[in-house]
Parts: sequence; structure tokens; C-alpha cells
Amino acid sequence: MSDRIFELGSTFFAVICCAAAIKLADDYLDYELDYRGKRGNWAEKLGKSTMYYAMICMVVAAAIHTQISVSLFFSSYIVGMFNDMEKQFPSRLSGLQESLVLLLLGGLLLGWQVMFFSLPLVFSVQLIDDCIDLSSDMLAGFRNLAHRYGIFECLLLALLGLFIAWFVNDDMFFPVCLAIIVFYTVDYCCQGGRKHW
Repeated sequence: MSDRIFELGSTFFAVICCAAAIKLADDYLDYELDYRGKRGNWAEKLGKSTMYYAMICMVVAAAIHTQISVSLFFSSYIVGMFNDMEKQFPSRLSGLQESLVLLLLGGLLLGWQVMFFSLPLVFSVQLIDDCIDLSSDMLAGFRNLAHRYGIFECLLLALLGLFIAWFVNDDMFFPVCLAIIVFYTVDYCCQGGRKHW
């Protein structure tokens, strides 16, 4: 029983730290877009230190629970590439090629089950986030998935992704989802409903 509680607790806190790392890195990269969309952004407060804090959060997350943290981080990178699949990056690989490399690395290093759990889960979170950010993204001149395919369609696809993640690993599903909900609720409140600071 105590082992189970420890596993749930470590998963929960690892996901909190990983979500913080992803959020900080995303805010650092999307600062100008968020500024145009009048959306709160941690990089506005933390400045150039934002990426360092992101790295610290990610290291702590990986130290607590390597498998789930790194798989969620890899999956976030892959999902973030959806708009840049054909773009060439400094690695001289396209977004699609970089995504495939990370998927392969994740599967080999962490296990295919945890990657096939994390990928649909992160995709679902991205779809829901795009629905929430629809108006601010449009204000910034960015067409997110909800704008391109519709809110209803994105929410249906998000539900499917959540079901797939639950089906792949039902033990991990609830603590991971709870941690994501807690983190984004706190983040939303701290940023004053995502309004520009």
C-alpha cells in the first residue's frame, strides 16, 4: 500500500515539475505571440532566466520519475512540431524528422508503452488549450488547431486521445491528469485568467 502511495505521489509531483518546465519553455519561445494576443506569459516576468528555470524544473521532474517526465517532454516537443512538420531546423532535419527521432528515442530509452501513453495525452491537452486560446491566438494572427478544424472537432479528438491514454495505462492516467489539471489551474490563476500583465 505504501509503495502504491509513493508511486502515485512521485508521479504527481514529477508531472507538476514537468508541466512547469514545458510551460516556461513554451512561454520563452512564444513571448512575442503571447504579447500580441494580450496573454499572460512567464517570460515577461522572468526574462532571460525563464529557460534556466525550465531546465531546473525538468531536471527535478526527471529525478523524481524519469519515465513519465521525459516521455511527456518528448511528446510535448513532438506535438509542438505539428505546425512545423516541413520546416528545416538547425539540426538540418525537418520537423517531421525530428519528431520521428524523438519518438524512436523515447520508445527505445523509456519504453513504447509510456510513449504511446504520453503522446495522445499531450495531444489532448494541446487541443483543449487551443480551444481555450482561440480568441487570443486569432488576435495574435496565429491559426491554431481549433481555428483550423473547429472547437467541437478538437474537443472530440481530445476525448479520443484521453481514452487512448487511459486504455494504454489506466494506473498512470489519473495521477498524471490530476497533476496537469492542478498545474494549469494554478497557472491560470497566477496569470490572472491569462490576461497580459
